[in-house]
Amino acid sequence: MPLKTRPLIAALLTAGLFTLTSLPAASAVEKGVATDLEPLHHVILENQYVTVMRVIIRPGQSTQYHEQHLDYVNTHVNGSRVSISWPDKPAKESEMKSGNVKFGAHQGKSTVDRVTNIDTTINHQVAFEIKQHGPLGFGDATRPDSPLFQQVLSQKTVKGWKVTLQPGEGTGAYAQHGPGVRVFFTGGRLLVAVPGQPNRNKEIWIHRGDAMLTDPGKVELTNGGETPLIFNDYELL
Repeated sequence: MPLKTRPLIAALLTAGLFTLTSLPAASAVEKGVATDLEPLHHVILENQYVTVMRVIIRPGQSTQYHEQHLDYVNTHVNGSRVSISWPDKPAKESEMKSGNVKFGAHQGKSTVDRVTNIDTTINHQVAFEIKQHGPLGFGDATRPDSPLFQQVLSQKTVKGWKVTLQPGEGTGAYAQHGPGVRVFFTGGRLLVAVPGQPNRNKEIWIHRGDAMLTDPGKVELTNGGETPLIFNDYELL
């Protein structure tokens, strides 16, 4: 080999070494940020039990790699086709269907992924993480035996029901044992009865995609609006 080529080879090897030493930094990025710090996961509500986040991914947009290490419940307010990427395996396409619920069991294990909206419609999710490993001992969650309540989730840490109230229709009174979250698919006027005070209601105007935290106690809900009111009602166990 001519001597004059050796400096070039040495330069290429040096460049290669610099490239290799940059790999750990890339791997560190792919470990992912905490879910509640991912820029498209906007924290909108929080208490000692849950962190509630709104996720809006526009067509062609991607989240960062983010780490999920807590049980979480994801309500698809407006679904789309998505591509899910992981740092250590090929991406997979799937569909988040509007109105569906996804439960992620991550107690004691961690998952890092990135979500890309590959559809032409906005992807709108309301998700909440359960901060503490459970069940937390609030007791079994139940709802009235009525067509108004359709169970959509039953896990060891949380249960959920889809509730559909026509204008003027009410749930009747029932007991909620644990804290929870409500996520609304339609807007309107919700009346929440004040316990022990007949004909006294808390009036709440709802928009599609709204969420609220709920507390244990006696519950009675009425659709005080002019259109059907549809929401998911979750309770921690």
